[in-house]
Amino acid sequence: MSKKKLFFRYVLPMHCIQLLTAWMPNTDITTKIRGRLMRPFFKQCGSNFRIGARVIINRPDLISISDDVYIAHQCYLNGTGGLKIERNVSVGPMCVIVTSKHVYENGEVSMDYKPDGVVIGKGSWLASHAVINAGVTVAEGTTVGANAVVTKNFEPHTIIGGVPARVIRTQETVL
Repeated sequence: MSKKKLFFRYVLPMHCIQLLTAWMPNTDITTKIRGRLMRPFFKQCGSNFRIGARVIINRPDLISISDDVYIAHQCYLNGTGGLKIERNVSVGPMCVIVTSKHVYENGEVSMDYKPDGVVIGKGSWLASHAVINAGVTVAEGTTVGANAVVTKNFEPHTIIGGVPARVIRTQETVL
């Protein structure tokens, strides 16, 4: 897709929606309104999508969102390498999800990047300020602790945290 078409089809309309709804508080009703208004701009977007104010979204045309997803305020989502957020996921405030890596050439960081997709598994929760690096799959039912930096994959139903993230313990399931 051309940069011009990308800008006018996705970037500009989403920015206008965010600008027009920025004055609204982050309540359940307003996050639902934002989610409903932004749905058409994603590759795929399920029902009951809620999104907070001041979320930065790059390449929404490469982001798939399932049902019952909540993205809190001031998050940064980069869909360049492909981002899939499965159902019942909650992304806390100020989280960062990146889907590309910088390229190093001759010992220097280049302006080029290598896309590498991210999947956030169903029923996962990313606590505030969590960072999910390119190429990572956050397994089903995983809790990512506040301020954690996830650089690799972990088993499902675990609680992870730290920099870099490590397993803290497994989730207790209630029957």
